This record gives sequence, C-alpha cells and structure tokens, in this order.
Amino acid sequence: MHVKNTLLKNIKDNADYPNVEFILLDYNSGDDLYTWAKSELQPYINSGKLTYFRTTDPQYFHMSHSKNMALRLATGEILCSLDADNYTGVGFAAYINKQFNKDWNIFISPPFIGREKRWWDVQGRVCLAQNDFYHFRGYDEQVMDYGYDDKDLKSRMEKSGKKRITIKDTRFLNAIKHDDQLRIADGFSTKKTKELFISTVCNETSEIIYLQDDDAFERFFINNEDVLRPRKMYTGKYQMEAAGIKLLKTNGKGFMNLTQHTDDHLVSNDNRNFYRVTSGSLREVFLLERAIYMGKKIYFHNRKNRHAVNINGFGKGKVYKNFSKEEMILH
Repeated sequence: MHVKNTLLKNIKDNADYPNVEFILLDYNSGDDLYTWAKSELQPYINSGKLTYFRTTDPQYFHMSHSKNMALRLATGEILCSLDADNYTGVGFAAYINKQFNKDWNIFISPPFIGREKRWWDVQGRVCLAQNDFYHFRGYDEQVMDYGYDDKDLKSRMEKSGKKRITIKDTRFLNAIKHDDQLRIADGFSTKKTKELFISTVCNETSEIIYLQDDDAFERFFINNEDVLRPRKMYTGKYQMEAAGIKLLKTNGKGFMNLTQHTDDHLVSNDNRNFYRVTSGSLREVFLLERAIYMGKKIYFHNRKNRHAVNINGFGKGKVYKNFSKEEMILH
C-alpha cells in the first residue's frame, strides 16, 4: 500500500503552502487502508489538511471513475490528480499556484514518457482548474483499466485551447518504483478473467483466446516480438460444453469450436493447438497490454470524434467522510 509511504511525506513537503487540501479516497480497498487511516490520520484531518473518504460499493478498481470521484470531492479552485505511488516533492503546491497565477488557461502535466519509460510512473499527475474539470467532464469512464485515461483528458483540453505546462523540475517527478502487475491489480480485466489460451500462428505471431467470467470472449493476434501488443480483436460469447468450448459470434452463429484433449490443451476445429496460459507473469503482461490497447482505442476515438464524454455523469457514487457513518451521495 504505497499511500502509507507517500501521503504523510507529501503533506509535510507542502506545509509551506497554507491553502492546500489533500483528499484520500479509499476505493473499497481490500487491504488495511481503513484501519491504518483511522489509526494514523486523525491529526491531519483535525488540522484541515486532509479529508478521508471511503466508498464501499466498487467490486473492482475502475481507475478513471476513482479519479473522477476523488476530484469531485475536492473543494479547491485548482485540482491535482496524484497517484498513490507518487511523491509531490517539496513545494509542489506553491509551484502549481505560481503557474496558475501567471495564466489561468493552462493545465500542468509531466513530460512525455521518454526513453526507457523514464517518466512512466508520473504520467497520472495532472493539475487543472476545477471549472475545467467539470467542463471537460473529467476522465472518460469508458477507460475501465490502466492506460490512456490521463492522456485522453489532456488531449481533450489541448484541443479546446488549454495550454500544457510541462513540469521540468525533477523534484516534482518522483514515484515509488514497482512491477507492472500492480498497475492492473484488482482492476476490471483482472477480476473478470477466467482463462487465457494461446496458439502459435507462425514464428512472429500468436493467437490469444481470452475468456471472461460473464461468458464473453475476445480473440487477439499478437506480435511475439512486440511484447504482447494485441491487435485484430474479435469479440463474442462462449459456451462451456462437455467436449470443450464453443465460441459464438455476436449474432449467435458459430465462430470456433475448441475440443479439450487435456486440461491445458485444446484443439480447434481447423486443427490448431491452443494451450492454457498458466504462467502468472505472462498472464499479467497480456492483461496490462490489453488494458493499454483498450484505453488507446478510446483515446483515438475521442481525438477523431470531438464529442462530450460521460454524458450520464461521472464520479458518481456513495461515500463516507472522515469515518462517519453518514452517507454522502455524488449524483
């Protein structure tokens, strides 16, 4: 739980700026965040520097929705989305205020990812005017998992004339390093995954059959030399049968039959061999790349079709403030 390491340091590192508010949203966390928060955070809550909110409704981690909910709960004229593994750096709040005092028609973000993904871990850091957050309707909640939610928001703001201010001071660009598995842990795809099967098409290409727990399947072709970047996605429904698995097109017609030879080996009706993905690391890499791929599709769709996102609302839900049992409803 990275927030144990970052939150109190971030509060301390911005003590020089009096009008700063930290919002901690416990998004139905499965760890001991609630217990830790109740034990350690009351002095900061009493001082007015921190407000703790908890929602118990989400069944999985929906990144864009959680960010929208947290930003809706904030009260400041300037909002900054900060991932739990990020350090602000000393004086970050004062830096933000200084930039907005120069020009209100801006948003602040880190440099592009760069070589060897140098700035990968701080890409979620976005600072914008509260009015702009509501005007652009926050992060697109069609992005269910990790990847491209922040890039999409920044793109929509730039296309509407907002100026990007890039953070150049490396003091404000630090985060806890961790493996990629944590980026999708407890997320939509991870929770919904039932099985993955892989078949080698040729030396360069493999085919993935991805079964979800709602009887939906996806078929991807992937380039083996491109670190599992999925392409040519096809979706439909599947049926578990005594002999194996039947894949159906969206119109209900047959797409592929997979006959079970062993628990981990299936053969298609055109005699291709599919093997169950049992490697946890391979499974995690695929799910991460799939999440990025799906977010990227939404990002490019929004760039091409300049329409409003989240037309039915965003960041909606029920929360509890500072360990109270009284509900707050975000409509």
